[in-house]
This record gives sequence, structure tokens and C-alpha cells, in this order.
Amino acid sequence: MTASVGKASEDQHGVQAAQDFARAHPGLVKLGRLGWVAKGVVYALTGFLALFIAFSPESTTAPTTDGTAGKEASQSGAIAKLADTTGGTLLLYVVAVGLVLYSVWRIVSVLLPASSAASSWVTRVGYLISAAAYLVLAWVAVSIVRNPGDPQKSEDSKVESFTRDLLGQSYGRILVFLVGAALVGVAAVFLVKAITANFTSELAHRGVGPVPFGTIVAMGRVGWVGRTAMMGLIGFFLCRSAVRFDANEAQGLDGSLRQAVTSDVGTVLAVVVAIGLLVYGLFCVLSAPRQLLVAADR
Repeated sequence: MTASVGKASEDQHGVQAAQDFARAHPGLVKLGRLGWVAKGVVYALTGFLALFIAFSPESTTAPTTDGTAGKEASQSGAIAKLADTTGGTLLLYVVAVGLVLYSVWRIVSVLLPASSAASSWVTRVGYLISAAAYLVLAWVAVSIVRNPGDPQKSEDSKVESFTRDLLGQSYGRILVFLVGAALVGVAAVFLVKAITANFTSELAHRGVGPVPFGTIVAMGRVGWVGRTAMMGLIGFFLCRSAVRFDANEAQGLDGSLRQAVTSDVGTVLAVVVAIGLLVYGLFCVLSAPRQLLVAADR
């Protein structure tokens, strides 16, 4: 009983600390919410590109043959796609700044007081990985602006190269399988988020904008299902590459989708991924004004 009361008190302290920090730094909170918008733009565009693969796998969205990002359905491919739009340079800078702000938001969440429970530490690690991933994306955006003639390597080629290097090492086959299994595990966590809608703990329930809270929650569920299918597909093909001892089987999102659409079931999964990522992007944009800065144990 005493331990339970202590845990509840510690959790409440983390929540209170987050609320106090948000009240003391309203400007940072607003900037962090802009980061959610930037994240949403990237996801929505990734979903849009994935739609072409799901419904027309032989379309012109196929990645370039030289291993560069081209128009591949991935987050880096989405960033590269922005460069082709009117005002692309400005858009890339805006998105890059937004992704940095989102990363800062996640880092601040890690630094806020929270419980020392294992689940809180897992959440902290997840926040740090998320922050690092979006900082890399921000760097990709800036690199495209600064070196427009130097195309980025595609996600698929990076994954294949990474897998090939690992398979050439002792125990590399096991490591590749474990990485794939870990991604499948992440997919399971994402599915739980979709089912329980526990992501709403980071959203204010007050009315903001024309979209009702229930609609935003429904969009979030669909989005997390899409992310579940995405991580599951990538993890599956990594595991298969380890079992078959073939680095060519390992793919990023674009390659995983293209392999999936060769079967009816895979095509359904590709559609789920595409629509889910598109909806998740819209969810991020629409829910941005409601986003709360929370500690890792929220």
C-alpha cells in the first residue's frame, strides 16, 4: 500500500512539474506545437506517396535506380518531394525548423521529473529515439537545400547496406533478426496505442478549432494503426532477410510496400499503411493546438 501511494505521489509530481514548466514557458510550448505540425506534414506526404504504391505499384513514384531517395514513400522521400514544390527551399527550411522544435519538445519531456519505474524509462528512451530520428530528418531537409545537386541516399539502400554489413559479421544474422523482431514489438506497442487511445493523455480536451475532440481521437486511432502496419512490414522483411540470409530482402518503407503489393494480403496492408500515415499526418496537424507537454510517466 505504501509503495502504491509513493508511486502515485511520484507520478503526480511529474504531472505537476510538466504543468508548471508549460505555464512558465508558454512560448516554448507554442513552438513545440509548431513542431507537431511539421511532423504531420512529413507523415501526410509520406502517406500520399505510399498511396501510389498501394494502388499503382508501377507508377512513376518508383525510387531512382541509383539508390537515391527520389520519390520513394518514406520520410526522407517526403522531405525530398518538398524540394520539387513551389517555394520548396522555404518549405524545407520551415519543416527543418519545425522538426528541430519537435525534437526539443521530446527532449524536454525526457528531462521533466518523472517516476523511476521501468515503464517511465522505456518512455524516456522512446522519446530520445524519436528526437534523434527527427533531428536526422531536419538535417536531411537542410542538406537538400544546401546541396541540391547531391541527392540523398534512399532509405531502402541504407537499410540494405546496413543489413549487408551486419550479415557479414559473426552473429550478424541473429542481430538482424533481433532488430526485425524489435520493430515487430514496436508495432505491437503502436497497436495498443491505437486500441486504447492512450495518446489522448497528451491532448487537452478543451475545444480548440472546428474539429471535435472525438473526431481527432478517431483520426489518431487510424493513424496509429497505419504506423503499426508500417513498423510490422519493415520488421517482417528484416526478419525474413535474416532467415534467408539475403540482405536484398531487407527494405525500408518504400521497398517493404513494393514487396507487399505482390500479394493480395500485402496490398491490403499497403493500403492500411498509406491511409493510416496520411490520416496520422492530419491528426498531428489538427491536434497540435491541443498537445500538452507531459512527463515520461504521464
